[in-house]
Amino acid sequence: MTTVLLVLLLQAAQAPPANQNADYVVGPQDKLSITVVGIPEFNQQNVLVDNAGTIAYLDVGVIKAAGKTARQIQTEIRQLLIDKGQALNPTVQVDVSAFRSQMVYVSGAVSHPQGYTITGNETLMNVLAQAGFSPSAGQRVQVVRNKPTRQQFTFDRHALENGTAPSFQLQDGDAIIVPDAEKAIVRGEVRSPGMYEVGADTTLLQLLVMAGDFNDRAARGSVKVTRKNEKGISVDMKIDHKEYATFVVRPGDVIQIGRRIL
Repeated sequence: MTTVLLVLLLQAAQAPPANQNADYVVGPQDKLSITVVGIPEFNQQNVLVDNAGTIAYLDVGVIKAAGKTARQIQTEIRQLLIDKGQALNPTVQVDVSAFRSQMVYVSGAVSHPQGYTITGNETLMNVLAQAGFSPSAGQRVQVVRNKPTRQQFTFDRHALENGTAPSFQLQDGDAIIVPDAEKAIVRGEVRSPGMYEVGADTTLLQLLVMAGDFNDRAARGSVKVTRKNEKGISVDMKIDHKEYATFVVRPGDVIQIGRRIL
């Protein structure tokens, strides 16, 4: 019994740590570290995946690595060692020591618009945290994915930041776009006229609150909203006070608060 326990403890001590990148799909310019438990001469560090997608493993052989997961590559290396008569039942682990092949691209209202290397475990918010939102960023984030077919996903920025958005795993080649905030203009008799960000369901009442509400000179009974139609022609709409809580403001709207007649 003591002998068995010693063997088990020795095996546990020799076993490599759990591979955190086992399901990462390897590509050209990635680097791999190969560990064979108990046979240090078969270990190899920082093996470059060449542009043809292959690696040369010592003098044992050449392996096609690109397009395969680290787990699949370690299975192939294990079988190669057995087939070449180098080991009877080797324990092999392949880790990605440098991630260089998979990239996503961030553009728009961010502090650092550029490409970011991903390891297969990054979430959308991980990458956005690196890019940083600029002061002009709006509340929407878009991801455009072209492989295998073109798809577009839209996320709420607040939900991403507070962790309530659905989990979203990035893929190689994803384009992340952070649009500028969409705004409407409030003019006239409010306490703080100016441009204010509006969402998909921002009401006129909410926008008036953002602008500090009516001032003492305002005509509160109705508000004029100027909006461009499908042909780009500006159209004026008079909104009664009973509709303030239900009228949805659109980006580009101009809200004019008139002065009451004294």
